[in-house]
Amino acid sequence: MRMGDPVVIAIVVGAAVVVVVSLIARVWRWRREAAREARRRGESRKQRGFVHKQQAEVERLASRIIATSSTGSIAGFVIVRQIEAVFADGHGSPSKAVEFLKASAAEKGANAVINLNSGRPPSGKCTARGDAVIVRPAEDVASSVPPLPPIPPVPPGSDERDFE
Repeated sequence: MRMGDPVVIAIVVGAAVVVVVSLIARVWRWRREAAREARRRGESRKQRGFVHKQQAEVERLASRIIATSSTGSIAGFVIVRQIEAVFADGHGSPSKAVEFLKASAAEKGANAVINLNSGRPPSGKCTARGDAVIVRPAEDVASSVPPLPPIPPVPPGSDERDFE
């Protein structure tokens, strides 16, 4: 085979075309993957932003709850109305479950939670449950008792033993 032979030229040209086409295909795949990765990063940024907004909303709602109790009453408050039972499950820690429970109660119009209970079942995810209620501060007991009559002043020059 000589270099000027048409078969050799065809083989060399064919090999060069294969090399060029494979390089173009690699560059095209690389650019397509880069564009796909950029879209994934953009979606991830959006999701993180949404999660941060959602967490801020949960914290804002949970801050509306003025009192909680693990019993059926709250010291210093009178229960005005019971709204409904609320539940939160599938959270990483008991405190997060309670925070989401408080936010859920606040969404329903409550300002307190009674019968609050949280735990970690065998599944490993934390749960919380309680009753969403509306409370108001209890009347001060001292204000409902009538005041004592004033003590008469001791006249000057008299001995306190005279009044016994």
